[in-house]
Amino acid sequence: MSTPSRIPRPDSRNHPRLEMYARILSAMGAVFLAGAFVAWIFLADTETLSLIFFKGGTAITNMGLLALAGVAALGSIFLVLILHPLMRALVSSKVAPRTLDAPQRALLELIPSPVFFLNTDARLEDVNSAFIKAVGRSASNVIGRSIYDFIPEDDQEATYQALLKIASREEEELRCPIITSRGTRIFHIQAEPYQGHNTDSHYIVGIGLDITEDKAAADAMTLKYQDMHKATLQTLEVIAHAVEMRDPYLHGHHDRVSRLSGALADQLKLSADQKAGIELAARAHDIGTIRIPFEIQVKPGKLSEAEVSIIEEHAQAGADILSRIDLPWPVAEMVQQHHEFIDGSGYPKGLKGSEISMGGRILAVADAYDALISQRPYRAAISRIEALQRLMTLSGQHYDPRVVTALSEVLQKHKSDLN
Repeated sequence: MSTPSRIPRPDSRNHPRLEMYARILSAMGAVFLAGAFVAWIFLADTETLSLIFFKGGTAITNMGLLALAGVAALGSIFLVLILHPLMRALVSSKVAPRTLDAPQRALLELIPSPVFFLNTDARLEDVNSAFIKAVGRSASNVIGRSIYDFIPEDDQEATYQALLKIASREEEELRCPIITSRGTRIFHIQAEPYQGHNTDSHYIVGIGLDITEDKAAADAMTLKYQDMHKATLQTLEVIAHAVEMRDPYLHGHHDRVSRLSGALADQLKLSADQKAGIELAARAHDIGTIRIPFEIQVKPGKLSEAEVSIIEEHAQAGADILSRIDLPWPVAEMVQQHHEFIDGSGYPKGLKGSEISMGGRILAVADAYDALISQRPYRAAISRIEALQRLMTLSGQHYDPRVVTALSEVLQKHKSDLN
C-alpha cells in the first residue's frame, strides 16, 4: 500500500439508507416520465383536453400544456439520467473490476479458498468464485462493496486495525469472522499489499481459510487443558494440606507463604504469569517434608547432624515430586531452591548469586519470614519487627537485598493482611 492511512474506518462507509433514497428517486423519475408522456398525448387532442381541464370557462391552452410537459420531461431526464446514477455511485462506489486475462482468471478460479482484491477504499475490487460461494451473494452484490459489509459490527474496528498493519507490511495475516451463507464463520486470512502491473493502483490481496471447526476444537482443547490444570493445582493443594495436617506446626504455613510471595512479586513488578508460578510453588514448597520421619519433624529439642541432614532433604524431595507434573512454570526448580542462599551456603546444591532464580529467592525470604513469626517445636515465635530485622541482617548474605527491601515495603503497606 502506498499510504496505509487511506484505508477507511468501518464507520466511514456510506449510510445504508442511501440505497432506499436511490430507489425513491428512480420511482420519482418514472412518475415524471409518465406525466410527460400523458401531457404529450393530450397535446394531440385539445378537444378532449378542454373537457377535462376547464376552469372559469377558459380551457388550458396548448402552450401551457406544452410547458407542463417540458418540465416533466426535463425532471425525468434529470432524475433518471443524472441524479439517480450519482446516488447509485455514492451508495456502492463501484469501480471497474480488475481486468484479468483468461489464464489469470482460470488460475484464480482454480483456487478452492476465497481470494479477494481489496482497494485502498477497503472495497472488494475482485474476488474468485470461492469467495462468491462462501458469502452466498451474487457477484454484482459483492464487487465494489465495502469489506466491512461482510464483517460483524463488533469485529469491524479490529479488522480495520489489522488491515492497516497489513498495508504497512507490519503483519501478513489476520483472523476475523466473515458473514457467509452458513452464518458467521472464522477465517484465517493470509494477505499482503500489492501494486498492479503498469498501474498506480494499490491493493491488498488475500486468501482465506475457514478455520471455524478448527477453532472450536482448539477452544474445546483449551477448556479441557484448563480443567486438567485446575485439577492438578487442587491436587497439589490437597497434598500440601495433608503435609500440614501431619505437622500441626505447619498449619496455614503454605497459604501464608503463598500470599506473601504474591505480594513480593507485585512489589518487584514481576509479570502476572511469573506471579502465578511463584504463588503455586509457594503453596507446595514444603511438600517434600512428607518423606521426613514424623518424630524428627516434630522433635522439640536440638537436632543431631544426621537429623538436620534428613530435614534438608525435603527441598530436593519436593522438587522430585513436582518434576513429574507438567506445569507451565518452573515450580520444581523454585521448590528445590527455596533454601538456597546468595552466598552459596544454602542447600541442596549450594547455589549462589544469579544461579538462584527470582522465584527461589522470593520463596526463601517469604518462607523464612513466616517460619520466624510462627511457633516451632524447638523454639518460640518472634515478632514481626524482630523477624524483619533478622532478615535485613542477613540481606546480601543469605537473602537477595531487593527481595528483603520489597518485604519491608510490603509489610508497611499490608500490616493487617499479612499479620
